[in-house]
Amino acid sequence: MIGTHRLVEDLFKAHGLEFKLVEHRLMLAWPQIVGPQIAAHAAPTEVRANTLRVVVDSSTWLHELTLLKPILIEKLRRSSGGAIVRDVLFTIGNPPAASRPQPPPAPPREPIQPADQALLDAALAPLDDSVLKDSARRLILRALTDPRRD
Repeated sequence: MIGTHRLVEDLFKAHGLEFKLVEHRLMLAWPQIVGPQIAAHAAPTEVRANTLRVVVDSSTWLHELTLLKPILIEKLRRSSGGAIVRDVLFTIGNPPAASRPQPPPAPPREPIQPADQALLDAALAPLDDSVLKDSARRLILRALTDPRRD
């Protein structure tokens, strides 16, 4: 019995679409090939005439990736199907959000201890401006409940 994966490959080959299958695999593997930092700022859009077209989110990243182009091409060639890429063309734009790795959710904040609450109230008591007092309260609460706090 032929597996679905093999059947799809054979179907693509039979219709001359093997290149598109390789291109699709390359697009899916982009974050693993280039790493999360680059993938957060750049996303491939297509392969045309053996040139991978990549949209980057700023001129700074365009410059950085242009300097890294030989290394990126080598990484692409070592990846599955990357032999189709001979060059990379970077353009500034908005990379699709789906291609960007999402940051992990923030850890839950610890509840404020009664002793800390008393110190907070005492520290804010001299403030007459309610907007300033609210801002200071939020800032201090954030610092007191930050899970990364020593």
